[in-house]
Amino acid sequence: MKPESGNPRWAERSLLHRGGTPGTWGNLGLWTNADDDYGRACRALAEAVGRAAGLQAGDRVLSVACGAGDELLLWQQAFGVKDPQGVESDPALQAAAQALAGGVVHPAPGCDLARLHLPAASFDHVLCVDGAYLLAPRAAFLAEAMRLLEPGGRLAFTDLVVNGGAMGFKKAMLSPSAWLAGVGLAELADDASSIARVQAAGFADVQLQRLDEEVLGGFASFVWGHGMGLGVHNLSRAWRRPAATAGLIGPCRFFGLGYALLTATKPG
Repeated sequence: MKPESGNPRWAERSLLHRGGTPGTWGNLGLWTNADDDYGRACRALAEAVGRAAGLQAGDRVLSVACGAGDELLLWQQAFGVKDPQGVESDPALQAAAQALAGGVVHPAPGCDLARLHLPAASFDHVLCVDGAYLLAPRAAFLAEAMRLLEPGGRLAFTDLVVNGGAMGFKKAMLSPSAWLAGVGLAELADDASSIARVQAAGFADVQLQRLDEEVLGGFASFVWGHGMGLGVHNLSRAWRRPAATAGLIGPCRFFGLGYALLTATKPG
């Protein structure tokens, strides 16, 4: 699907991708090389989630907050997944994902899996590349992921975390940024609590890998550098949200905000 020129979301993504790898990706990216552009970094984050989940050819995959479908296409092309399904709350992105990757893309306000009434044990993997921090309450997402997974199935998602200690103070300092970003402050947890939350949903073999610099630091650096090259476009309305996000990352990291990739298994 060709992006709609009048849609602010598409205009924003067009600026993020400008001069780099074409695509309609829309995540924070995994920045591991100095020459990464936005499209490559976004793909790298999705690939990291797929590898962590152990995707294999023929697996049944549900991708939550799948955006414009780039990751659904990636699951097919790089891992051999057949007809991955997606969940997306934005109608324009849902339509784009349906056109790009085919298969089934479910509309769901807030990407609430429970609204879909999908059959239990329908998937080998439930993935969320860069949107779990917008899912509230997180416990509801985890419970429905548990129900939808086949025994032995794998969950993989990225989430925001907060360094342990003085949690009340840190959350107070992060509150304005969380509100602006639409992140539920009550859902922010440290590493140990994030792992415990997944375990409480019934999952086993819960692993957490911190990616603070690779994701948060990398995205902020990219936006500042890329914005300089956009000229007059960095003053446009479409560039406000990426610029604001990049500007908030530094202070938020100072007060303990981090980024993590979590994986877990549904007991067989």
